[in-house]
Amino acid sequence: MGLGDEETLESRSGDPEDPLTTVREHCEKTEQCVKARERLELCDTRVSSRSHTEEECTEELFDFLHARDHCVAHKLFENLK
Repeated sequence: MGLGDEETLESRSGDPEDPLTTVREHCEKTEQCVKARERLELCDTRVSSRSHTEEECTEELFDFLHARDHCVAHKLFENLK
C-alpha cells in the first residue's frame, strides 16, 4: 500500500478509515440483513417485555451476524490490496 492509498483511506480527522466498518455498514442495509435485524429486534422487544422468561435471542443474533458476515466476506477483500 503506497502513500496515495493511505491518503484516500484517511478520514477528515486524519485517522485511517477501517474498511471493515464501512463494508459492515453497507452490508447491514442489504435485504437479508434487514430481515435478520427485524427478527432480532422483534425477539428483543418480546423478551424485554416479559419479567420472567428463559427465552434469549441468541439464535436471532447469530442469524443476523451470519448474514452480515457472509456479505462482508464477499466484499471486504475487494477493498484490500
